[in-house]
Amino acid sequence: MFRKGEGMNRQHRRHKLLCIDNHGSSNYLRFLLVRRGYDVDIVSFLCDALDLMRASTFDLFLVNEEFALGSGKEFLRRLGEAAGPTPVIFYSNVIYPYCLRSADQSGSTPETPVPVTELGEAISRALAAATTPPMARINAA
Repeated sequence: MFRKGEGMNRQHRRHKLLCIDNHGSSNYLRFLLVRRGYDVDIVSFLCDALDLMRASTFDLFLVNEEFALGSGKEFLRRLGEAAGPTPVIFYSNVIYPYCLRSADQSGSTPETPVPVTELGEAISRALAAATTPPMARINAA
């Protein structure tokens, strides 16, 4: 028999996410993502994020697009260097239900953030793409 939690770890490893967001609503985001089975760390500053990135590994980085745009190009450059091949998704807490949606809602740039209501699906797609070998992606296309 497995010790408490051991069986789950062998069957399904929980993905570890780091969220960079300086809004109080990030606690709600953590709640939603933990319910979906993710381990989530949230920091409010890039320096704290860089410290965590050096100390641990993450499967995906989430960045509030408002925070990213307000921090400027230096923030994006440093984040990109630190993230390396790990996927980064920009998301927005602001939802405009009656606006036309951008054709690109991948969250790959802060100009096209994923709405927080669709973040779970965007994370699943990004993690699946990151763990699929390149040849398998080509063959599946």
